[in-house]
Amino acid sequence: MSTLQAPGADLYYDERGQGTPILWLQGLGADHSAWTPQLARFSSRFHCLAPDNRGAGRTAPGGPITLRALAEDAAALLEARAGGRPAHVVGLSMGASIAMELARLTPERVRSLILVSASATIEPRLRELMLAWRAIYPRVPPDVFQRQANPWLFSWRFFERPSAAAAVIRYAERSAAPAEWFTAQLDAAISHDAIAWLPELRMPSLVITGEEDIMVPPRMGQALADLIPDARFVVIPQAGHSVNLEQQAPFHQAISRFLDEH
Repeated sequence: MSTLQAPGADLYYDERGQGTPILWLQGLGADHSAWTPQLARFSSRFHCLAPDNRGAGRTAPGGPITLRALAEDAAALLEARAGGRPAHVVGLSMGASIAMELARLTPERVRSLILVSASATIEPRLRELMLAWRAIYPRVPPDVFQRQANPWLFSWRFFERPSAAAAVIRYAERSAAPAEWFTAQLDAAISHDAIAWLPELRMPSLVITGEEDIMVPPRMGQALADLIPDARFVVIPQAGHSVNLEQQAPFHQAISRFLDEH
């Protein structure tokens, strides 16, 4: 792990590999290690940068958390470590919201966008879930919170592999953020609404969704792709919201095909 002094915060990040840069942006409450399979897979060909967003992992908030602030952190990391080259930017869930904001803020730094388990806005049903999580998180231990969240994050097949489900619980126990960090991130995530300006984006874009994602269903991914000019939309079968963990091989294949073209 390395540290970048960003305005108001020390931004921790993982860096590995060489070549064209890829920036990996994680979702609500997750640190960079939730990208472990992807960093192992893609660092053989690419220069991978994976930060702990403010309010997750080892990066303290350092002030109010907004999607704009998180995007500015991502831009600062690219400026410092990408050697002036535009990066492929991969964002999952809230990380995709940050990626969209980054593409809007500094399009010259974004070679392509890969938006995973993402939506153009927070629909009322998703907002209700997020508000419930905001109330629950400070009141229960990390393993209990993760157990109630997992059915939203994974398909039923994931739970047929007890070792995989247990690994997610262990991850939650060791990486759980303080309640005030998590709720600050959630407040930023719930503010996401990019519908008005997504048609202005002009970089190659790929939207990936899990076929069985009940948190951000495929119809929301399709609606997102429809708003971005010439975006490609891919549905990964037999996967829920955490498609990068549940169906790693087809997820990697979809990204590799896209990167080979761009």
